[in-house]
Amino acid sequence: MTCANLFLRPEVRRVAVAALAVCALCPSLAAAQGQATDQVINVYFAPLQGGEFNLLNKAVQAALSQPPFQLAGRPFAGAVVITVPGKVDVVHKKVSGTYYSFSVAFTRDGSSLGESAQACNADNLSECTDQLVQDVKSVAGR
Repeated sequence: MTCANLFLRPEVRRVAVAALAVCALCPSLAAAQGQATDQVINVYFAPLQGGEFNLLNKAVQAALSQPPFQLAGRPFAGAVVITVPGKVDVVHKKVSGTYYSFSVAFTRDGSSLGESAQACNADNLSECTDQLVQDVKSVAGR
């Protein structure tokens, strides 16, 4: 039986078509996997100095440790660097608790990506971290 006659048989043709279909899908599967790994946003957050900011620092670090973020221990090439360039205003209210308000600057490789203002209650730090997460995604282009 010649090779040409073999492909005339329906069962061989079905297997060959299925194999070709799988091979045709392989490059798109590899590309999709590559895109998934490209989605990581490397960030470095310069922690606020002072004991009264421990909970705020931990909340920000926890938020920036969740996918798609990868929190770095130090700034490096390509990472979004988050700093608080000015003073953090802390207001202690008798009834409603402690409030933080501050500005955040975003840079990458020494170039400014923008700034944003943050404000939150110490009892609900997610007000700051949720906004910060959205801001980082925005400046990172995602």
